Amino acid sequence: MDEILKKKIDLMVENFHRLKNDFIWEERLVKHFAAMIHANNNKVVNTNEIRKTVDYIKEKTSTFSYFRGANKFIIANLLTFEEDYEDMFKKIENIYGKLKESGFKRSEYLPLAAYTIAKEASDDSQIAYRIERMSLFYESMKKNHWWLTSSDDYVLAAVLANTDLDVNETTNKIEECYGILKDKAFSASNDLQTLSHILALGDEDSNKKVNKAITLYEGLKNIKCKVRYSGLSSLGVLTLITDDTSKILKEVKEVYDYIYEKDGYGFWSLDKNIRIILVLNLISAYYVDAIKDEVLEITLANSINAILIAQEQAAMMACIAASAAASSASN
Repeated sequence: MDEILKKKIDLMVENFHRLKNDFIWEERLVKHFAAMIHANNNKVVNTNEIRKTVDYIKEKTSTFSYFRGANKFIIANLLTFEEDYEDMFKKIENIYGKLKESGFKRSEYLPLAAYTIAKEASDDSQIAYRIERMSLFYESMKKNHWWLTSSDDYVLAAVLANTDLDVNETTNKIEECYGILKDKAFSASNDLQTLSHILALGDEDSNKKVNKAITLYEGLKNIKCKVRYSGLSSLGVLTLITDDTSKILKEVKEVYDYIYEKDGYGFWSLDKNIRIILVLNLISAYYVDAIKDEVLEITLANSINAILIAQEQAAMMACIAASAAASSASN
């Protein structure tokens, strides 16, 4: 295993135990994802800073706000990477309000969509422009798959809105990827739709991207690291940042086996699908770092920034979905 990747994994484990000890009342699952986010950014968690941002969000939002629940801890962790977390949160809240005015419904996914736009939009005109594009992308999703499209598609609509991709052309690419994926390997589902959204960010021919995604999906099953449909967004990011599927499958297996032996990540501590999603995101972050540093030569044209955002948001969407499922099961 590459030493840089190993250090990223060890940092995630260290971060998790810091969070576990200092935030005993937070859901275990969100602590795993927060630990991973910091590790992907090569950061040791600062629990005092996180506590300050958690308290600030609680102070500024109502009990029934969608900025509470799992979102509270997720966004609090993301805000610790900002120079001025209070200013950034105000910007997110402002965009959240504008999204509601534009017709988007309140949901647990809308704050993350607002965060996604806040990270890229520098002023009011940029915010308005990206919200307009987000609306166009979402409406195209709804038009093509009205029975699948819902508030959990807000985040990817925001990711697409942050690109310079043409809405109509990209929508056609999404539908092309979706159709090939459904014909060759997957059943119709919202998670499959999400995979097609992420694949549309890549520059390769649709057939090539889809075949690579299917090769990775089948390969993960063969190494006993099968990803459930809820992890297809993470699979999509992995597809875009590698040309060598055999190499990356070998790395997935190495990382999975390494993590499995760590305290808090074994059979009794963590659901296998969540463990696999963490693995896929860690490896994706490692590859994205290498591409940014020009260590790897992968042609991504202008899509690298969108892939960076999608990589982070894929993890966040998985966290929210898993938290909702865990909460539903406990009730």
